[in-house]
Amino acid sequence: MTPRSESPVRDAILDHIEATTYDRLPAAVVAATNVVIADTFACGLAGSAESKAKVVRDIQLSHFGYGGVPVWGTDQLISPIGAGMANGYQVHCLEYACFHEAATVHSMSVILPAVMAYADRFGRVSGKDIITAVNIGNDVAALLGLSATKGARFFRPGVCGAMGAGAALAKLADLDRPSTTELFGLIYSQLSGTMQAHTEASMALGLQIAFSVRNVLTSLDMVRMYVAGPVDVFDGPYGYFNLFEVEGDASPHLDALGKKWRTAEISFKPFPSGRASHGVIDSLSRLMQTHTFGAGDVTEVVLSVPPFVHRLGGRPIKADMNGPYARLCLSYLAASVLIDGSISVGTYTLENMDNRDRTALAEKVKVKVDGNSDVNALGPQTVSVTLSDGRTVQDSVTCILGHPDNPMSEAQHRTKFMDSAASAAQPLAADLAETLYTRLLSLQEESDVSALSNLATGFDMEKVQI
Repeated sequence: MTPRSESPVRDAILDHIEATTYDRLPAAVVAATNVVIADTFACGLAGSAESKAKVVRDIQLSHFGYGGVPVWGTDQLISPIGAGMANGYQVHCLEYACFHEAATVHSMSVILPAVMAYADRFGRVSGKDIITAVNIGNDVAALLGLSATKGARFFRPGVCGAMGAGAALAKLADLDRPSTTELFGLIYSQLSGTMQAHTEASMALGLQIAFSVRNVLTSLDMVRMYVAGPVDVFDGPYGYFNLFEVEGDASPHLDALGKKWRTAEISFKPFPSGRASHGVIDSLSRLMQTHTFGAGDVTEVVLSVPPFVHRLGGRPIKADMNGPYARLCLSYLAASVLIDGSISVGTYTLENMDNRDRTALAEKVKVKVDGNSDVNALGPQTVSVTLSDGRTVQDSVTCILGHPDNPMSEAQHRTKFMDSAASAAQPLAADLAETLYTRLLSLQEESDVSALSNLATGFDMEKVQI
């Protein structure tokens, strides 16, 4: 079908997909992409043991049946769509996944489960293919996120991530321009994701990622069977910039496609909590180490944060918290740092969330809004602690740990991966996890990446009967 109107956004994206090859990627971008992919695998492994992850897997199994695609960190093989959905949920459910801060998009939560489901299904997809597709996908997702001029109403990780995953799959499947246009139309017709799930701390937040993975994979199959979608989905009267990001403007960012590789701009999460909380966690940890105090020495904690951070994390402490609520409750997280020294997956056990000493300490934490006018700003974040001896100590973070300008160390990345592998629903043996991590960091050398999905489950695929 011929598009009914001009669309600079669509045309720029189609040009970018067509022009981008592995050989065009700078070596530093390839290396950064491998770290991003390894980190996303780590999140999927850790997320496999989350309280509802098995329920999600069992539902996918009942709907889609057994198949040859592994669910990371488990002993289950499901159909490509079912496994993609399960992996997508697992990557995102712990709030541990990497994140493009300026675009406010966790695009890898959708992109990697989708492209790996494709690779596991069809085979003979190389590491270079995946690296190229992931970069295209992150560029498209970030373009949409950066185009926003207002605060998020729709859940950008799912919405922008789905369109980015569509671009990645178009490259892997070698779709022509008309077919890629139809693919975007079919994905757009299924876009969903509301911030209401975030506000209510519903597990539907992670499910919205799973839905996006499903919709992208389904749309690709439809396009390959000549099912048509709408074509003016970016600039049409009911297109993306007239419905999802009203008053959004992509024009300042279009020229960056193929010049700025957004994967290299992605931030990592050293802690399994909302990115909006990381400045507070890091600052408070440093204050405790520098000034040698503990939970029993604290009389008050004041957190001064931008409006976006307050909107996401300023929720009050309460008695019946669940994990999704606690992972973005700044007062609970601050109390947990004071008690435990940091934040880990174990921070969200029922025993901890119901612990009266912990919640009482959280009630000493006040979260205040600063005067930042940037609707998407994550920093600066300032922590002020009043101690029982009369001292007041303070720390402020502008560039949060894990950002490219304040990076995690190689050792921190490796520790996150190994700890995640060890905490999976089916824990990976240390030597197996080490092998997987090493191969992911040199992904461009892999001739068929489906072998890595198998390693992420511990399967000996030659012995598995489907």
